[in-house]
Amino acid sequence: MEEKTPESLLDMHLDYDGGNRLRETVRWSRFLSISGMICLGLCALVLVIAGPKIIAICDESYPGLENFIVPILILFLLLMSVLGVSVFMLYRFSIMTRNGIERQDQAMFNRGLKGLKVYFLISGVLAILGLLFNILTLTSLF
Repeated sequence: MEEKTPESLLDMHLDYDGGNRLRETVRWSRFLSISGMICLGLCALVLVIAGPKIIAICDESYPGLENFIVPILILFLLLMSVLGVSVFMLYRFSIMTRNGIERQDQAMFNRGLKGLKVYFLISGVLAILGLLFNILTLTSLF
């Protein structure tokens, strides 16, 4: 009996139509990743420029909030860094997959797909955390 190697696990090959769809997917993922990087940069810019003014307004509106400003800021920076890694992985998928298809390099193509896997993993964890947060918020209403 022959053992299957990891390279021929599914014995699938990319045909012309599949290649075109994958190229279109790569273009859209590159656009979305660059848009995400721009949005994260704008959020960081707003935080730097308007952060002190927002903190002053919050101090006036909620006097006990000054003790929670540093943890909120740390949480915000942590979320931005996780989103930054996620967007970078989507960008890595688009670049490496496109190069793997153009150069017929299976290793580069696989590294691009690994970037997509990490992107979906981070997105799934963030979606589950968001869902749990929404459930907790809804249960506190009743």
